[in-house]
Amino acid sequence: MGKYWNGAAVCQPGLYRQVYGRAVGLAHSLFPATCYLCLDPGQKPALDLCTGCEADLPRNEPACPICATKVSAAGESCHRCLRRRRAFDAAFVPYRYEFPLPELVQRMKYRGVLPITRILGSLLGRRVAERGVPQVDAIVPVPLSAKREHRRGYNQAREIANFAARELGLPVEDRLARRIRETAEQTGLSAGARRRNLRSAFMIEAGAVPSRVAIVDDVMTTSATAESLALAFRRAGCRRIEVWAIARA
Repeated sequence: MGKYWNGAAVCQPGLYRQVYGRAVGLAHSLFPATCYLCLDPGQKPALDLCTGCEADLPRNEPACPICATKVSAAGESCHRCLRRRRAFDAAFVPYRYEFPLPELVQRMKYRGVLPITRILGSLLGRRVAERGVPQVDAIVPVPLSAKREHRRGYNQAREIANFAARELGLPVEDRLARRIRETAEQTGLSAGARRRNLRSAFMIEAGAVPSRVAIVDDVMTTSATAESLALAFRRAGCRRIEVWAIARA
């Protein structure tokens, strides 16, 4: 399925997700899973990635337990996290943003290859599960602005979160956080510009906020997005905030 879905996203977000969900379910019931990278048989339950290609993905270890950046020894915090406290408590990012992940992420985000979200979300869920029972009550995908989601046709963070949640048996709270202003694309911005770009960009809807949440995104670069959204959750009364992403740049 993933190899042949190359059209642009033109549907409304809800309809796009509904059509995709039914199509991929039908495809996996009729055809065996096939590795997106090498065309060998995929894995069961249906995952379009073979065990060999999964094993070859660049692991992000050892990594800082707070922000998931590369460190010299397991369990060691990076110098930035030692100098200042983050808005979130911990981060888990199982892979480095190296080949083939940049190609997968860019195809997913900018070329409308939505089935890649199933691969990345399932991998994220499985790597989280390997660490033990997650210490969160719900998963919250990083929201896009309404304009950007309409243009793209879907929010890739939400789709990744949905597949990760299936692996973990956790609920996805995809309407809890909202991006309240349009922001520039983060790609190409410096760390400082990313922080300024996302300042006060999110709000948490009034009501019952889970005590412990995992913020889910596709790639973690400077952590500016995670910081801004985590700060909004802190102000809403959330006690523990983790950040999960598939790759660390």
